[in-house]
Amino acid sequence: MKLNTLSGFLWLFILVLGAPAEAQNNADSLFQEYEKVVFQVQLIEKNSNKKSAIGSAFLIEGGHIITNYHVVSSFVQSPEQYRIELLTRENQNLVAQLIDFDVVNDLAVLDADINPNISLKLARISPKQGEDIFSIGNPHDYGMIVSPGTYNGITAHSFYQRINFTGSINPGMSGGPVLNQAGEVIGVNVATAGNQLGFLVPLNKLLSLLADTGPAVEVENYHQHIEDQLFASQELLFTRLLNKAWPAAQLGDAIVLNEIAPFIPCWGQSNAENEKAQFKVSDINCISKEKIYINRQFQSGNIEIQFSWLDRDKLNAMQFTQLLENSFSRAGPGNVAGKKNVTNYHCNQDFTAPVKQNATFKSTYCVRNYKKYPKLYDVLLMSVSVHDNQSALMSHFTLSGVSEENAQAFTQKFLGAIQWN
Repeated sequence: MKLNTLSGFLWLFILVLGAPAEAQNNADSLFQEYEKVVFQVQLIEKNSNKKSAIGSAFLIEGGHIITNYHVVSSFVQSPEQYRIELLTRENQNLVAQLIDFDVVNDLAVLDADINPNISLKLARISPKQGEDIFSIGNPHDYGMIVSPGTYNGITAHSFYQRINFTGSINPGMSGGPVLNQAGEVIGVNVATAGNQLGFLVPLNKLLSLLADTGPAVEVENYHQHIEDQLFASQELLFTRLLNKAWPAAQLGDAIVLNEIAPFIPCWGQSNAENEKAQFKVSDINCISKEKIYINRQFQSGNIEIQFSWLDRDKLNAMQFTQLLENSFSRAGPGNVAGKKNVTNYHCNQDFTAPVKQNATFKSTYCVRNYKKYPKLYDVLLMSVSVHDNQSALMSHFTLSGVSEENAQAFTQKFLGAIQWN
């Protein structure tokens, strides 16, 4: 969810209109009971002494204050430029300290000098499918609201795991609590897809972070903390991918990969209905839907796989060659990353033995390093197999935030799975 940067701030109590009366009554009761322990998080830019981003946070039993990592990510990246403050119901600004964070699951633990006589309890069991739950936060800096919605379990085909929430979550509500009907925390607001489709960090992710939280992480160790978490996450991801058989699919005269994991869904398309097309093309595109937010200009953790089968059809040999070269050169990274975050790509080009008689094979393998997290890389491979200059198979993948060892293992398995009939 993108952070909101609106300026004015006014505490309001807004109930979502049109919700069932029972849900509204529960929401009203919960809000009045716990509004003292839900805060607006403000990221203050020190030079201007003004807020540059906002989110929400809440106090839990034991004294910790919980929000999203992405709400405080600018502080993590540039602690000398920002400070974290909490705005209370009484319009009091409290300086907060960052204690710990989980970049993969988008959580952060704060501390501040606040001692209310109540706090939010953590639920012991998950809600049932279809059960009413209540999201609290500060959307668009308009004031605290409570948004009734429905619990729909863990999102399908998810690696990083989010709760599917049918209800309104808007920018500024990130990091706010989601409560069951007993007023217990069952998740944390994190993102929205619009149209009453929201996503929450599950409670078990928060419990894992709290179990590992000790003394505050030192500022000088922030980037090492991020690297360790990203490295561990990609180890888990690629161990799962590499230690299973990959299904195959027919594409033209070639055998390529089918969906290698449920969280990397594949889609197909072609230009078969275009009567004016000068060449024929059929594509398989497989893209993971989830990414890890590191900062505003940097995301990681996603995978893209693409295959294209091309027939020359009405093109002459020179035109077909030009088409392949143009397609080959357009391959790019699958994640957002600025110059401050990654090096330039370094590429190696290779021509190998024919994959079949009268066929040629060309591949380019490119790598760029994460500047602050040197154990991690973005990797891009583009290969083209051409047979008798009449048809071609283009194979491509991008991996973001992967170790050198896992990148090489993935590449070897990927190329080994491609065959010609």
